Amino acid sequence: MTETEFGKLNASVRSNTGKGVSRKLRAQGLIPAVMYGKGEGNVMLTVSPRELRRAMDPQRKLNTFFTLTIQDEGGASSQEQCVVTDYQADPIRDEFLHIDFLRVDPNSEIVTKIPVEYIGRAVGVVAGGKLRTYQRTTRVAAKPAEVPVKLTVDVSPLDAGSTLRMKDLNLENARLLDHPDVVVAHVDPPRKAKEDDKKKK
Repeated sequence: MTETEFGKLNASVRSNTGKGVSRKLRAQGLIPAVMYGKGEGNVMLTVSPRELRRAMDPQRKLNTFFTLTIQDEGGASSQEQCVVTDYQADPIRDEFLHIDFLRVDPNSEIVTKIPVEYIGRAVGVVAGGKLRTYQRTTRVAAKPAEVPVKLTVDVSPLDAGSTLRMKDLNLENARLLDHPDVVVAHVDPPRKAKEDDKKKK
């Protein structure tokens, strides 16, 4: 599947709701879903778990920008551009139990979370210090199709005693929303240096 094909997903409108209905749908191999937003009413949907996984960008995963082709109960179809805002999953079976889709404007920013990846070996670690990392995810604002896959943090320049904060980082085509002073990474000085500092005090 090419990058331009990711996000294309078929969905069907359903009229029945409730926990019992959802259980029956899952027993039939379907995922109950709901679509809402943009001042329009909620629409109850079903999607195929196989088609959902095929439509997800393998890098962006649930941050994929989806174009839903929705077939109503009368057979007519329409399209909506959406992102996933919430989901329920069975961690043991690795199955989706429910999906929430939000209608979005492709030209307006959305707010979502992306993973933080640390790369490099800090200068302070080479000198005997210990690297501490504090953020596994971070909030960003970006257009739906431009949500970054991840925030890559290069810790190589960090010396012993140095701290990297959110204000020291940037992303292309996206805005970081966490407070600028939030600590992302820190290198503790080597133990001997700490002991020497205590003796001086």
